[in-house]
Amino acid sequence: MISTALTLRAFHDLFPDEDAARAWFERARWPDGPICPVCGCVNHACWLRTIRRWQCTACYRQFSVTAGTPMHRTHLPMLTWAQAIYQIVTSSKGISAVKLSEILGVSYQTAWYLRHRIRAMMAEDSPLLSNLAEIDKTHAEATPRKRAKPERADDDCDPPPPNPEGRGTKRPLLLVAAERGGEVATKVIPTHGKAPVAQALDGVLSADARAMTDGLPAYRHLGAERTHLSVNQSQREYARTDSATRHRVESFNGFLGRAVVGVFHFVSPKHLGRYAGEAAFRWNRKADACRERMAMLVRGGVGRTLPYRFLTGTA
Repeated sequence: MISTALTLRAFHDLFPDEDAARAWFERARWPDGPICPVCGCVNHACWLRTIRRWQCTACYRQFSVTAGTPMHRTHLPMLTWAQAIYQIVTSSKGISAVKLSEILGVSYQTAWYLRHRIRAMMAEDSPLLSNLAEIDKTHAEATPRKRAKPERADDDCDPPPPNPEGRGTKRPLLLVAAERGGEVATKVIPTHGKAPVAQALDGVLSADARAMTDGLPAYRHLGAERTHLSVNQSQREYARTDSATRHRVESFNGFLGRAVVGVFHFVSPKHLGRYAGEAAFRWNRKADACRERMAMLVRGGVGRTLPYRFLTGTA
């Protein structure tokens, strides 16, 4: 069996210095040679050693491997980017900005911004799910702490109200669709209503896909378009006699929940889509070799930008 892992020693051999890191990023993004982002010419560019950029011989525009990606106009060395991508790709459930800043020797703010830009590069188009697709919603945030009780039983103050549960909670919602034995797709939804659920599932399920859900009324419209199987969890029904259980989507929800509780601790609704995209990328690509995951991440960033103002602006 061929190992898909990339050891730390092998990583240092692959990225010994800045020039090697830049060359690796160029091979990952342009396997057939540099592509001009302006005119689209392939492998018709010369390397300007003094300013360390490519210049297209057709339109004479200068560009680099970071152009048109979340790495655009970065002040960090490409070796630092490679080290960050390696740490994120090889972690089982993710890595916090605090830990990443310690490993890379950068400030927390730099690591936080770097982390979100890499998440943007991990985002993928929703896969088209076929066969049996398990669908479920989850609250993608750590469970709120229990409210404190009065210190003495004879206190006159009213007891604290209970933490809202179920549909009364304000925690952000995520709709998860997982193909049995296949990939996972995630979509952020504002409510449990029929319209948000239908919009989130648009373009996710193939025409011949069977849907497996719980008894939420928002899923009932699926029965008019395809075979729809459901379980009634309020009656302690968690599986069907036809073996159509919901283990895969529940496994992903648990995988995401452990990452939030154990690594990130808090997920803002504004950034929830990127956190979910990271978890889906790691889940869908866990069988791929580490080098291929890193290269796929670089190619996935083409055409995406993530300005700092957008991250820190009002949601």
